[in-house]
Amino acid sequence: MSQHVDLILTAATVHTLQEEVDEATPVTAIAIADGSIVAVGSSVDAAAWGDARTERIDFPGATITPGLIDAHSHAISGATHTARGVDLFGLLTLDGIVDRLREYAATIPEDEWVLGWGLDPNAFAGATPTGEIVSRAIGDRPGLVRMFDGHSALVTPAALAAAGIDGPVEFPTRSEVVCDSDGVPTGLLLEAEAEFAVLGAAPAFDAAAAAAAAHRVLAGMAASGLTSTYMLDFQMDSIEVLERMEQLAPLPLRLRASPVFSSGLDFEAELQRVLDLQGTGGERWIIDGVKLVLDGTVDNGTAWLHEPDTHGESTDSLWLDITEYRRAVHALAERGIATATHAIGDAAILEAVTVISEIPAEQRALARHRIEHIETMPAGTMEKMIAAEIVASMQPTHSTLYVWGDHTDNWSERLGHERAAVNGWRMRELYDSGITVALGSDWPIAPYDPRTIIADAQLRRPHDRPELLKVLPQQALTARMALEGYTTSAAFAVGWDDRTGRIAEGLDADFTVWAADPLTTPAEDLADTAILATFIAGTRV
Repeated sequence: MSQHVDLILTAATVHTLQEEVDEATPVTAIAIADGSIVAVGSSVDAAAWGDARTERIDFPGATITPGLIDAHSHAISGATHTARGVDLFGLLTLDGIVDRLREYAATIPEDEWVLGWGLDPNAFAGATPTGEIVSRAIGDRPGLVRMFDGHSALVTPAALAAAGIDGPVEFPTRSEVVCDSDGVPTGLLLEAEAEFAVLGAAPAFDAAAAAAAAHRVLAGMAASGLTSTYMLDFQMDSIEVLERMEQLAPLPLRLRASPVFSSGLDFEAELQRVLDLQGTGGERWIIDGVKLVLDGTVDNGTAWLHEPDTHGESTDSLWLDITEYRRAVHALAERGIATATHAIGDAAILEAVTVISEIPAEQRALARHRIEHIETMPAGTMEKMIAAEIVASMQPTHSTLYVWGDHTDNWSERLGHERAAVNGWRMRELYDSGITVALGSDWPIAPYDPRTIIADAQLRRPHDRPELLKVLPQQALTARMALEGYTTSAAFAVGWDDRTGRIAEGLDADFTVWAADPLTTPAEDLADTAILATFIAGTRV
């Protein structure tokens, strides 16, 4: 090889995720120069690569795969806004929630807001959540606890008073400060505008604290094997956070961020805002694409279903004027801007499929358009999605951590049998149809560790709970399908398949090094498989 080689990696196994390569001669070595892959081959081939200046790293017994990509997360906004305070993940009793909040409140000054996140509505056993549970724990202090879905929160009277809220509030979307029959807030907030209306009264992180919190999250993601994450939102203060982080050290993984196109605002001004952000970025992050949110979640009754849920809720889009959604998607597609539409309910999914299908083929060729979550979808809509070749972005642990195999959980109970047990989480069906299925965590909605998500996608239950029933076992993925969801499919989902997601000459040298082979390790053991290293552009991070 005449070209100078900076680094040569060797391992027992290298999964290039190029079938024609892996099935021909097993790959065990990779050569890197200037951040790109310049050769793949065997250890015998590698002996002839490089010169005295070339660094060589051997990982005996290990497996190298393309760098893992989380196709849907909220890494920065989660660290600086959502995942603040005490983590309530996994608590399924009200007493446990009260105890955790009370213990946390005792560790912070009396004049600070008590914040929490990750609260599972299954703890309320079918009852409508109210802020009373938070008040029971912390008394008359201001407090705000986000439900796990990120689309609802519980607040205390003191928090509402600090925000100047004592009754219903009008918002440009169907966000709501839930009130009783007398117009008194119950402490339940539905959707982002209502949450921010209250949380805006709480002290914000200063820039240094926000940057430190974000770095902890990104470092943890890198340690779990991730080399990239696609952030499906972007707060304007995130730019300051990222720039401050970059001043201290390179980011530990690549970030692609898509701002949200907000409904209910001046359309032209909002369009120009998201267009102006395109291409903004730094060494390892970039703003690219736009997210649109059609509905909320099944869990809190704000999804958009063809028929109401069993509580009589989830009947509308969050957009007060749904024609504006079509107008926005088409305006972005005309400019070659990729879109990602949050659509959970069957009516929302059908609307997204219909609108994306209307984009002329020559425009669809300019940028990928994807649908996020896809939690309950009839067969007819799935067929239309397949025909339009729309990318599916899905999160396996949403259905293994918060949905139960016997369908007595909150999500299933709200939907009823047909929409939950027949139309739910059609991940394997979409994959088998040829649709690109990109996988992710949606952190902080669920934990970000890709090893647990890849395991759950195969097991259809929490990897560490063998006693539990499988959730929709017919939607299980194979090990290779799940790994592709975190590599080739995730890269394709945002149009980066020409630079990452595989191990091939000319692509970015982004790798994840596993202590054991993720394609042959039993799924139950995968979560405990050590990540020995991650590389971004040939640099070990």
